[in-house]
Amino acid sequence: MHLAIPDGLGSITPEWLTEALALGGASSAATVTSIRMERVGEEQGWTGEVARCELSYSHLVEGAPASLIVKFSPRDPDPVFGLREVRFYQEIAAGRDLPVPLYYYGQIDPRNGANVLLLEDLSRFRTVNFVDGCTPAEAAVAVAGLASIHAAWWGDDSLESKDWLFTIADTDFADWWGQYPRSIKTILPEIEVSRGLMEFGDRFVAEMPLMLDRIEGAPFTFIHRDAHIDNILFGSDPADRPAVLVDWQTAGRGRGVSDVAYLLISSLRPPDRRRSERRLVATYHRHLIELGVAGYTLDECWTDYLIGAASKLLITVTATVLLDNTSPHRRAWRRSDLERLTAFIEDHDPISYL
Repeated sequence: MHLAIPDGLGSITPEWLTEALALGGASSAATVTSIRMERVGEEQGWTGEVARCELSYSHLVEGAPASLIVKFSPRDPDPVFGLREVRFYQEIAAGRDLPVPLYYYGQIDPRNGANVLLLEDLSRFRTVNFVDGCTPAEAAVAVAGLASIHAAWWGDDSLESKDWLFTIADTDFADWWGQYPRSIKTILPEIEVSRGLMEFGDRFVAEMPLMLDRIEGAPFTFIHRDAHIDNILFGSDPADRPAVLVDWQTAGRGRGVSDVAYLLISSLRPPDRRRSERRLVATYHRHLIELGVAGYTLDECWTDYLIGAASKLLITVTATVLLDNTSPHRRAWRRSDLERLTAFIEDHDPISYL
């Protein structure tokens, strides 16, 4: 049985939530009688409407959530965009103890991208401001969470049959890269894109098959691909999971350490990254080994980490060209992101490792 997908937050009713929770298995005996809804995240990039819902029931039922998050991803520009996150919870996270929100219900219409998700309310968890950046200690907690996801799907051939996964080959990166300098000039006219970053992007476009193999080829696993600190929540209570990863719209298959590169490049201030990245990559590799991954050396992991800057460049360019970055908050976000990526490329010259 499938429910009609509501037309946005305003169409969520107690009756619809009652049926959705029953279908998802969260509660088949509780009737939702009222909803107190609070919209969250006005500026969330690729995320559509999101709200926290406090629920009242006709009677108490064990397992029925007192609150939850309802999420609609935008239908444009890619109908598969919202589909990926629903499929993630249904096919990747299901039955596995991964550091992600509990899933209550999800539905998609692949014809137009209409979708809805009901997820665990993690508002008690602590967030970190992207512009301020995280600490190396916070990055270490996030790296452990990423390693647990990557180890669970390491080398799993079933990922190859999941045609909904994001792949760089399906993007218009070459076109977006051509627009990127002009977009930066519009958003941040005071910043000149560095020569090193331009050379890296030009090489990416010129040698796309090689880049795809180095980012998405074996040893592959399931990756988040947008693992910046805004998409990581930290437990605030000893009983909480240490870190939870959210927002899986760009999920795909690739080399796991590219997620680590994405996190450290985007979310650590350059001085903190320089002091801690060797240790954090070694920590990630150690977690993989402890979780059963074999045949992947620390030297290979480090080289893949450096080349993982290409995955960061992809999302940086995509978000700069396709999203509305005109608000002060988004401008500050884009400035920090660009400055940190530029510093990484200047520090490591990842082109030389191809």
